[in-house]
Amino acid sequence: MIAELKQHVARRLDLTEEEVFAGQPLSEVLVASPNAVNSIDLLDAFAGALADTGFDEDVELPTMTLQHSAEDIVQALGKQLAPSSS
Repeated sequence: MIAELKQHVARRLDLTEEEVFAGQPLSEVLVASPNAVNSIDLLDAFAGALADTGFDEDVELPTMTLQHSAEDIVQALGKQLAPSSS
């Protein structure tokens, strides 16, 4: 699930998974992405990836700042899904 989510986020940002999930702040991901102009676009990439994977009804996107990493977001989403996947 997490691997598929990461693929969809990266695809929506038109970046590789490494470029999105290497631990850098979202502000750096935003600068690197040819598709994302602002933080709303980052939010849209995560929300769209959740819809692509069918988890949009199961989780809420966590509050994030541009200082968070994409991995922080994915970990928070994974924690929300953990109880329902066991």
